[in-house]
Amino acid sequence: MSHGTTKPFVTVVIPSHGGADRIVETLDSLARQTMDPSEFEVVVVLNGILDDTPDRIQQVRRQHPRLRLRTVQLRESGAGRARNAGIAAAAGQHITFVDDDDAVSPGFLESLAAAAEDGVIPIGMVADVLADTADGLVEFDNYLNRRISTHAGQTVAGEVLSTALGFVAAKLVPTALARTAAFDPSLRSGEDVVYWFDLFNRAPFLFRVVDADSDAAYHRSIRAGSLSRQIASYDFSVSQRLEVIERLASREVRHPEAAMVRGYMVAAQINFLNGYLREALGEHRRAIEEIRERGLESVMRYDVLNAGLARDLAICYAFPPWADTSGSVAARRIRRRGVVVDVISQSLASRAERDLTGQLIAQEFIGEHAELAGKAGTFNWRPIERFVATGMEQIADWETIKGRYRSVYSRTMWAPSNVLAGLYKIRHPEATWIAEFSDPQQWDSRGHRRSTLARPGPLRDELVAGLAAAGVELGEEVNVAELVELLAYALADEIVFTNENQREVMLGYLGRPELEARVRSISKVSEHPTLEPTFYHLETVDYPLDPGHLNLAYFGNFYATRGLTEVVAAIRSLTPEQRERVRLHVFTAKPDELEADTVEAGLGGVIIANPYVSYLGALNLATRMDVLLVNDARTEGLHARNPYLPSKWSDYAGSDTDVWAITEIGSVLSTKKARYQSPLGDAESARAELAAMLEDHL
Repeated sequence: MSHGTTKPFVTVVIPSHGGADRIVETLDSLARQTMDPSEFEVVVVLNGILDDTPDRIQQVRRQHPRLRLRTVQLRESGAGRARNAGIAAAAGQHITFVDDDDAVSPGFLESLAAAAEDGVIPIGMVADVLADTADGLVEFDNYLNRRISTHAGQTVAGEVLSTALGFVAAKLVPTALARTAAFDPSLRSGEDVVYWFDLFNRAPFLFRVVDADSDAAYHRSIRAGSLSRQIASYDFSVSQRLEVIERLASREVRHPEAAMVRGYMVAAQINFLNGYLREALGEHRRAIEEIRERGLESVMRYDVLNAGLARDLAICYAFPPWADTSGSVAARRIRRRGVVVDVISQSLASRAERDLTGQLIAQEFIGEHAELAGKAGTFNWRPIERFVATGMEQIADWETIKGRYRSVYSRTMWAPSNVLAGLYKIRHPEATWIAEFSDPQQWDSRGHRRSTLARPGPLRDELVAGLAAAGVELGEEVNVAELVELLAYALADEIVFTNENQREVMLGYLGRPELEARVRSISKVSEHPTLEPTFYHLETVDYPLDPGHLNLAYFGNFYATRGLTEVVAAIRSLTPEQRERVRLHVFTAKPDELEADTVEAGLGGVIIANPYVSYLGALNLATRMDVLLVNDARTEGLHARNPYLPSKWSDYAGSDTDVWAITEIGSVLSTKKARYQSPLGDAESARAELAAMLEDHL
């Protein structure tokens, strides 16, 4: 290898801020290089307030006159700014960076130079030196070196050894490539991560890892306690990591390999953040708020961020990614609560479609999520037994790692949630149980009493015994729906009803005065949560709307108790001119059947049948309509008062779109401030409301 004597082959850039007490050792290690001194130069960039560093450099010059040593001085401090100045001043064909408190082995430069070629970045080993010890012990067994040494003597793609892009040292980069990017001086840490990503993004390169016995080692100086102090700082471990992620996310990726590398780099920053949160669980909500403020939700790996953080449990038989109303409400509850939870849910493959957008609702607060396999069932005992047995096994595995859970939250429209939560509470009475009911369990929406029985066996016996210990006796035959309610009434620490009517109806048929008193003392009414406005624009649905028409929308299936007969009759009773200006867009599970029905009713083109859209898609469409339609379930003659509040109301409430509520007398929906309201089954009133909508919107 012939490099000439005038232009050095390597420039060593050393940023130094107040480095008088450490720069000499760094420079001495360079003076001892096996590479001929004429083949490399050292550029020390002094930045910030000057101390005695220039004098120490002069001392080195006198001791090592053959060392090609230059200095550059900057008034402003900052390692990134200093490295940029060093790159600009470099005369060498290649550049390597050394910090002023580190050192390199004698064969470092020569070994790296021997491995240099076009498109290849040589990289050496990284060793830690505990600077505060008398013998300066060199330790090669560290996080970085374990990953680098795996490829010793090999040439590998940059994306394969992406760890090497996460730090500035131990590499030799062509000066021409080094000058295609710049260190970001506004970053307080992690500027090397962004810099090396920018280089790789411009021109993908390979890494050549030197042989383990080549004496090419970079010695990092580690001061006792320095790293632990950094990790203990929210600013360093969260805010500064998010700053780095911001910069990485802002880059326009030029090739697939760079996209892969950026993903690895972002995950590494989040993993560091997670390490801090494991020691400071109380800071998680603060970190989430900062992630939102910076607009990083779409790039955040919440599975990495929340790994190992959950000390609370959520049992939600229905849960995203399945398109299920109860599951989306449970996700909104978890989001509203703002506590990281591990989730046990059931696969609903036999009952529902997947809706991946639903996972965005609570992702910020999900730790582990175990979706149990098997055919879903509502009140059938065998599926319940299977769900409970598998769920308890999963919980036990998690608790082996992290210890007992502090609390368990369950949401019951699907009965198995309360059964598993009740069993957990019986076995771990110290855990706080928050039990939510979406609807009365013992009566379906048609007013039929559920009569499925729990089969005799260990699970039923343990639950019955747990209730008996709480003073609640059951007979020989155990009704599953009654069991689901009683477990929460007797054992839960907090019970959530979605509306006051629901609580009164459910307690009205309880028939156990002492238990009723307990429920009233620990229960609260909390309607379905409404998501923040940003969720209404996370997904944009390409759906054409004619502004010359009154555009109404209805989302959901048609039920025997929740049909739209009065709406259909009202539309038909409009004048032809009025009817022509109305478009009712229905998004439902069986659009073909609906379309056939509307054609038969003479309303083809007026009522437009569409397949279901995703949950976030529905929120987006809700903001674009003129009026949103929601209607009560018909319960007259079934219950003393209507115990149901359609969850669509909470979705509509965040859309800023007018709502038309078709209500039953005395229902909770009838008390809402919908701009338009008509009684259930009253077609004439519905026609009058439609006429008002046409007047208001057109």
